Order: sequence, then structure tokens, then C-alpha cells
Amino acid sequence: MQDPKLTDEELVSLLRTNDANAYEIIYRRYWRPIYGYVFQQLGSKEDTEEIVHDLMLSLWANRQHSNIQCLRVYLLIAARNLTNKFIKSQINLRKYREYQVLRGVWESSETSELIGMNDLSAAVENILNGMPEKTARIFRMSKIDEMPVKTIASQMDLTEKAVEYHITKSLKLLRKQLENYTSDN
Repeated sequence: MQDPKLTDEELVSLLRTNDANAYEIIYRRYWRPIYGYVFQQLGSKEDTEEIVHDLMLSLWANRQHSNIQCLRVYLLIAARNLTNKFIKSQINLRKYREYQVLRGVWESSETSELIGMNDLSAAVENILNGMPEKTARIFRMSKIDEMPVKTIASQMDLTEKAVEYHITKSLKLLRKQLENYTSDN
């Protein structure tokens, strides 16, 4: 079966019968639009390739049990769902890493080797004062006032992605400037 003129419906029917050639035609026909969609959402070649790979593996693994009505729509919705799942996992991972960094900074202040809590707070405040005003304000709203990203975005008339960018930027600056900050400083 080398005929690329087969309809999507014919390809899905052949796929259900374990036809590897039908799978290959589907892959060749749809990998580029799926890749383009996912890359547009993520901007990462490696992550995009992984999602497209997972989607195509899932298509093959579930070929006999799938109830695909419209192949193009099915693949694009599956790509969207996998992309959204990936983004959520990255957001949760980022939030956890931020928590670890902040917890580490605050907990390390309890050891006798590091400066006292007041000095550490002053050092953090000093670093925040050196940041761009918007970045420092967003950090304070998020980490000190514990406001959700959505609320911050609404109050500051920014996108949630922009707020997350400022939070990440401030955490990187804090981490970099406080990593060797001891009572000797």
C-alpha cells in the first residue's frame, strides 16, 4: 500500500487492522502540522518532538480500540491535550523548584554559619530593591503576599505567562545573589 491518495477514513480503517503502512502514511501526512502546532505552543524543539512521538506511539498502541471519526481533528485535539498536560507539569515543576529554593534560603538562615534572619531579610529586600520595579513588585505579591498568578496578572494588567516570567526572573536573581551569602558577607 503505497497510495498516498487514500482518505483518512480508509487509513483509520486499515490502521484498525494493524496495517503498518497505513500508520506510516498517517505519520507522514500529519507529523508536520502536529509538530508545527505543538512547537508554536512550546517553542522547544526537544519537547515538541517528544510530544509528537508520544502522540504517534499512542495512535499505534490504541489503534484497535480507537473510535476516530475525523483523523485530522482527532490528532490535533490529542496534540493539544498532550501539550496542555506538558505545560501543566512544567508549571507544577517550576512552582515546586521555586518552593525548594525559597525554603532553602530561609532554612539556611537558621544555621549558625549563615547570617541572622534579620540580615537575610534585609539582604533579600536589598536585592529586590535592585531589581526592575515591576519584577520586584510581582515577586512580593506572589511570594510574600502569597497572591495567585491569575490575581497578580489581573491586577497588573499582564498575562499569566508574563507574571510567571517575572517570578522566575526574580527567583534566579535571588538564587544567584544569595547562593554564597554567609555571615562573612
